[in-house]
Amino acid sequence: MLRYLDRLVETIVGALVALTTIAVCLNVFYRYVLGSGLVWADEVPGFLLVWIAFLGAYLAARQEGHIAFDMLVESFPPLLRGSIQVIGELAVIGFFVLLGLKSWQMIDRVGGRSIETLPIAQGVFMSVLPLASALMVVALGARLIQRWRNA
Repeated sequence: MLRYLDRLVETIVGALVALTTIAVCLNVFYRYVLGSGLVWADEVPGFLLVWIAFLGAYLAARQEGHIAFDMLVESFPPLLRGSIQVIGELAVIGFFVLLGLKSWQMIDRVGGRSIETLPIAQGVFMSVLPLASALMVVALGARLIQRWRNA
């Protein structure tokens, strides 16, 4: 089931990259060929980049692609090493639970306001924070289960 989720997120990220590229190219065309830029084409790609980064972080977590300085931990005996890795991953899961809750509160407070250039609520773009937080909890939880099975 996680593979299907990974594929879905990969597809969404690919679509967002394509939309960002189209918006930037349209803006360049309008600005340099037609002489007037698209006001929204500066703001929206920035918001889409945030979505790409957060969803990409989930994909990297699923493939254990994040940078880790584990030379010290790898020098420990297996039992201590495993314990430290579990504690570290539980701490990161706690961080993402907190981030998800706090970002949900932020969306509740200011998410109804429109962005500067289009009548789109800021909450649409902010919703990536609780979504990505939940995805990261899933990714790290799956990793913890895998560690437990391999132990």
